[in-house]
Amino acid sequence: MRKTIILGLFLCLTVAAARGSQGRTLASAITPARGNQGGLRSLLAPGSQGHAAGQNKEVERKLREVDAALTEKADYDARKEEKIDQLRGALRDAVDEGGRWDATFQLFKEYESYKYDSAYNYALELGKLAARSQQADLQAEAVIAKLYCLINAGLFKEAFDEAENLTEKGLSPRVQMDYYKVMVRLNYSARGYAQTAPYWDQYSQAGEYYSRRILASVPENSRIWHEYNANLLMENREFDQSIREFQDLLANPGLDLHSRAIFASSLGWMLQLQGQEDEALLSICESAIYDIRSSTKETTALRMLAEYLSRRGEVERPSRYVRASFDDANFYNARLRKLEVGAVLPLVEKNHYDSLQKQRNLLAVSILLAVLVAVAAIVALRFFRKQNRRLHEARQGIEERNRQLEEANARLAEANAIKAEYIGNSFYLNSEFIEKMSQLYKWVDRMLVSHQYEELRRSVKESTLDKERSSMYESFDTTFLKIFPTFVNDYNALFPDTEQVYPSNGLTPEMRIFALIRLGISETDRIARFLDYSVHTINTYKTRVKNKSWVENERFEQEIMQIGTK
Repeated sequence: MRKTIILGLFLCLTVAAARGSQGRTLASAITPARGNQGGLRSLLAPGSQGHAAGQNKEVERKLREVDAALTEKADYDARKEEKIDQLRGALRDAVDEGGRWDATFQLFKEYESYKYDSAYNYALELGKLAARSQQADLQAEAVIAKLYCLINAGLFKEAFDEAENLTEKGLSPRVQMDYYKVMVRLNYSARGYAQTAPYWDQYSQAGEYYSRRILASVPENSRIWHEYNANLLMENREFDQSIREFQDLLANPGLDLHSRAIFASSLGWMLQLQGQEDEALLSICESAIYDIRSSTKETTALRMLAEYLSRRGEVERPSRYVRASFDDANFYNARLRKLEVGAVLPLVEKNHYDSLQKQRNLLAVSILLAVLVAVAAIVALRFFRKQNRRLHEARQGIEERNRQLEEANARLAEANAIKAEYIGNSFYLNSEFIEKMSQLYKWVDRMLVSHQYEELRRSVKESTLDKERSSMYESFDTTFLKIFPTFVNDYNALFPDTEQVYPSNGLTPEMRIFALIRLGISETDRIARFLDYSVHTINTYKTRVKNKSWVENERFEQEIMQIGTK
C-alpha cells in the first residue's frame, strides 16, 4: 500500500506540468480529443474536502446513472466497433481516390477519441492520399488530423513543428476554419502543459487570436460562434457569462453526445470554481455518462469524478471509476492519459488505506467485544446446555411413557373390541351349546330307559365331534374377520405373489394359527389344544409359513401383530 502511494505521488509530479489551470476547456475539447487539464486541481480545491461522503438525492440519482452506464459500456463499445467495421468495408469497396479519402477520413474521426494508434495510422494514410492528390485542402486536412493525434498524446513540440507546415493561404473557408480550431486547441493545451511565464502568456495570446478568427469567420449567434465564445469567456475567467453560454448550448436537443460531454465537463469545472459543488458534480456525472455512451476513451470525466468523490470521503465508487478510467486510457494508448489517470491513484489508494485502517480499528474493538461476549455466551451456553439436557431427558422420558401409554391404550381398545365381539358371540354359542346338550341328555336318557344300548353306541361317533369342531372354527373365523376385516389381504402381503392364498370362505389352518397369535394367544400348547393339533404340528406349520414369507423369520410375528393397527 505504501509503495503504491509513493508511486502515485511520483506520477503526480511527472504529470503536474501537463495539467493546466483550466478545466476541461472547449479549447482542449472542441475536437474529440480532450487535451490537458488542470481542472482536477481546481475542482478538488481544499474547500471541497470538508464535504461529507453523503450526497443529496439528485447527486446520488445521477451517480446511479453513471453506474448503470458503466454496466452497459461493453454494449456501447460493440456498437462503435460495428460502425468502424462498416467504414472499413466502405474503404475496401472504394473504387477511386475520393471514395478512399472519405472512408479514411471517417475512420480517423471514429478512432480520434477511441484509439490513439489507429487514429494516428489513418492520419498518416490521409497524408499519403493528400500527397497523391496535390490538393491544398486535402494536404492541410491531413496535417490537421495528425496534429490532433500529437496533441492527444501530449507531444506539443512535435505538434508545433508539424503546424509550421500549415498556412491558411490558399485554403477554402471550411479548411481554414479547421486550421483555426486545431491551433486554438494546440495553444491552450500547450499553455496547460507549460504553466510558466513567458510561455503562458504567449500561448494564451495565440489561443485567443485563433478563437477570435473563428468568431469573425462565422455568423454571430450560430452554434459554432456560441461554442467558441463560451470557451473564450471561460479561458478569460469570465465564468458567469461562460456558464450561461454552455447551459444554452446544452439545452439544444439536437446536440450530439460527444459535444454534450465536452460542454458538461467545462460547465462542471466552472461551477466548482463558483462554489456550486453539487451542481458541478452533476455536470461531471453528465459528462461521464455521455463519454460512456459515445464510447469516448480519450476522456477525463470519470477520472475527475473518481478524484472528486474520493475527496468527499467515498471509497467504493472512486476505486471503480478510476479503474474504468485507467482501462480507457490503456485502450486509447496515449502516454499522457495514462499518467493523468495514474496521478489520481494515490488519493484513491490513500482513502482506501484510511478506510481499511478504520475498519481494522473497528474490527479490533469488535473482536475484543466479541471475545467478551463469547466468554459470556460460553458460560451461558454451558448452563443452558445442562438445563436443556435435563429438559431433554425429562421430555424423552415423558414421550416414552406417553408412547407406552398410547400403545397400552391401543392394545386395551383392541382387547376390548375383541372381548366385546367374542363375549357376544360366546353367549350365543354357549346358549346354543346348552340347548344341544339338553337335547342330547334327553335322547341319552330315553335310550337308557329303553335299554337301547347298541343304538346309543352307534349314534355317539367321532364324526359328530368333528362336525361340532368345524362349526366352532367357522364361528371363530367369522368373528375374527369381523374384527380384522383386512387380515387376509394384509397376511398375503407378507408373501410373494406365488405364495399368496385367498380362501373362498373363512381362514386356512395356517392363517388360523396366526389369527390366534394376533389375538394375543402366543403359547403353542394353547393353540394346539384349540385347533386339536399337536405342539409339533403347530411348530411345523409356523416354520413352513415363515420360510415362505419375504419377511425375516424373527420379524414375521411382529408384522402379524401390526395387522389392523394402521
